[in-house]
Amino acid sequence: MSIRWSAWIALLVAEVLILTACFSGDARFDAGKRDGDHRWWVELLGHAGDVPRLGAAAAAATLLVGAARWRGEVWRWSVPHNSPHRWWPLLLGHLVAFAVFCRLTAMVLGPEVRSSSHPAGWIAFWVASGLVTLASWAAVMLPPRLWAPLAKRGRGALVTGIAAGAAVGLAGQASEGLWQPLCRPTFRLVRALLGLIYPSVVCRPDNLVVGTPTFTVRIAPSCSGYEGIGLIWLFLGIYLWLFRRELRFPRAFLLLPIGTALIWVSNAARIAALVVVGTEVSRDVALKGFHSLAGWLFFIAVGLGLVAASHHRSLLTGDRPSPRPAGRGNPTAAFLAPLFAGVATATLTGAFSSGFDRLYPLRVLAVAGVLWAFRHETTGLRWAWSWQAVGLGAVVFALWLALGPAPSHSTAATDLQVGLGGLSRVGAGIWLTFRVIGAVITVPLAEELAFRGYLIPRLITADFRDVPPGQFRLSSVLVSSVLFGTLHNGRWLAGTLAGMLYALALSRRGKLSDAVLAHATTNALIAADVLLAGAWSLWA
Repeated sequence: MSIRWSAWIALLVAEVLILTACFSGDARFDAGKRDGDHRWWVELLGHAGDVPRLGAAAAAATLLVGAARWRGEVWRWSVPHNSPHRWWPLLLGHLVAFAVFCRLTAMVLGPEVRSSSHPAGWIAFWVASGLVTLASWAAVMLPPRLWAPLAKRGRGALVTGIAAGAAVGLAGQASEGLWQPLCRPTFRLVRALLGLIYPSVVCRPDNLVVGTPTFTVRIAPSCSGYEGIGLIWLFLGIYLWLFRRELRFPRAFLLLPIGTALIWVSNAARIAALVVVGTEVSRDVALKGFHSLAGWLFFIAVGLGLVAASHHRSLLTGDRPSPRPAGRGNPTAAFLAPLFAGVATATLTGAFSSGFDRLYPLRVLAVAGVLWAFRHETTGLRWAWSWQAVGLGAVVFALWLALGPAPSHSTAATDLQVGLGGLSRVGAGIWLTFRVIGAVITVPLAEELAFRGYLIPRLITADFRDVPPGQFRLSSVLVSSVLFGTLHNGRWLAGTLAGMLYALALSRRGKLSDAVLAHATTNALIAADVLLAGAWSLWA
């Protein structure tokens, strides 16, 4: 059942993608506001784009809270009614309803409804079609006869999910205004840090510009520090939950204010370092490489530093576990260290590149070295050929192409071509060889060990090696896939769908090597498309 549910969730995500690509960000959403039209239905349409985001947050929270209980309820209620669930007619009905909803969405957001004499009727019809689309999708996943008992048993989870959706909306509004009180303290701290290095500092408080006579920056909203604070809260929240049995509460909550202060100070230090790099090294390096990667470098340092400190000091942790027996090794490090080695190396080499990372081979060597060091600790990699895994990898490749490269990657693709053009033929050949090796071998191994080998079972139990490979909960697949998607900058949705399909490859035979093979197939097809067709944006 979990496999089918993963497929239906992937279908829902794909449909949200279609709606987002076709209608989100369209000028028609706020046309009424620009025209001064304050009719209730115009105001309603102005907030229509928030519905998928809030709905996804509410659904995710509901599943995370109630998945374990609902799984047992589904089994308990479905066994007495063992008639087969005919989902194909419901799926066809859902696709028809979705097509109708898309057509009505185009009409409601277009001039037809605005000029109609009965706009409220059209909007009611539009909302009803959306509800039918959602209900038909739910009917594909679960027979309607199970809805009432599940809703009754999962009232708490439903309330929590709705509250989480509302909290996301409020948090979004709050974060947009949070930069106002943060921007000036951040500006003053950056100016003070630069004053320790340079005798002459450019300082224009009116427009928040600070720097040196040769390189200045403006403290924009995204640079004020509130995004980093939100990320560290999320990171520490997940850490506090996963390690709630090892940490001492309420003392462990001290990590939140400490993390908030450290991430804000590190953000100011990042901006000051950006000015130093732009002044002393290169403007291009500062803006193209350091600016985009230094934030992640500081975030990783603060986050992992807090985790390490909390386990090092008995103030925040309980009784220390007994020393590990000789020869047991460290299974957690074996599954996570290759990914961390790759991310850390990429951050360090990319921070000092101007759009083209000449030192990419170091990333491959670092990951390969860690994989070799932990070769005796990783289990589940029982290699055997699987056409199903290859087929799933090809499906992910097709999705990757269908979703298309993000527009922001066009400049990066050009930088990649220019960077290769600046190398000798031998140097370019060596770089491309390492790029292919990394894409097809080291990256799939490191990412599958971390996300499918470790994170999915770790979200089920602390002793993750006790979970048989390929057995997981829906919530663990969703969380790991979403985090996997965030790892792929600019392609989070495609990455999330890829994570679900790689988990499906793992579940077919219970072999982690199948997920690695599917991932390697995807990356090999991407590499072939890049090298043979010149689709450099796929590597940007």
